[in-house]
Amino acid sequence: MSRDTMPAAGEVRIRFASLDLETGELARLARFLSPDELARADRLLSRRKRDRFVAGRGFLRETLATYLDIEPAHLRIIEGEHGKPLLAETGAPLHFNLSHAHDLAVLAVAVDCRVGIDLERVDEHLPYREIAQRFFAPGEWQELSSLPPHLQLSAFYRFWTRKEAYLKGLGTGFSRPAASFAVSLLPDQPCAPMDFQARDGVPSPWRIVDVPVPEDYHGALAVECATPQYRINARLTPERARPQTAPGAPPAHSPSIA
Repeated sequence: MSRDTMPAAGEVRIRFASLDLETGELARLARFLSPDELARADRLLSRRKRDRFVAGRGFLRETLATYLDIEPAHLRIIEGEHGKPLLAETGAPLHFNLSHAHDLAVLAVAVDCRVGIDLERVDEHLPYREIAQRFFAPGEWQELSSLPPHLQLSAFYRFWTRKEAYLKGLGTGFSRPAASFAVSLLPDQPCAPMDFQARDGVPSPWRIVDVPVPEDYHGALAVECATPQYRINARLTPERARPQTAPGAPPAHSPSIA
């Protein structure tokens, strides 16, 4: 297993991986998991969900191991107060966050700054208006409702992935109300969350950007850094690696594809 260089200051490495693997590859990754992780997989009732959980955790361990020059099975991964996975006592200020949707996983890795990433697969039948009314801040709901109906579903996913990426970056998840802060709807623009719990006059250290993802998915990255840059190792077929943004509208922080 080759070692990878650590991300630079303000840089986030993003990697995608398929979760539907051949039996041999799945067995190889399963050898990296801890007894607790294997027990967690066994509690899942669906075979497909078990296999995808093993694939995701194996992908996480193998990737982090390349930065830390350690065997994947030797990594100690613990959970924070609200369930966010963390590295225990590695001696390296490495931050990471993993998200998965359907058969696809995405991992964000950074040094010295917290990160959160969210990936969602579009569901055309999702009752998004009811969800938005419950979880969005009033301004977000108004902004979503003002759009033509045919644009609202995509806008909902843009809102949702940005909000969840921020909550995952904080490490709170939805233990913190999603309406306690607001994000922008504008596509392809980095934004700072408007945090209603922050002290007046204190700018947010977080930035949120959309992440290029395969068609039928939406993704967002939240970074505790004023000027984040990100680099993507796609490991996807060209057909799946199409960005979610409109043609001719490059992101404000254009990624390099490795």
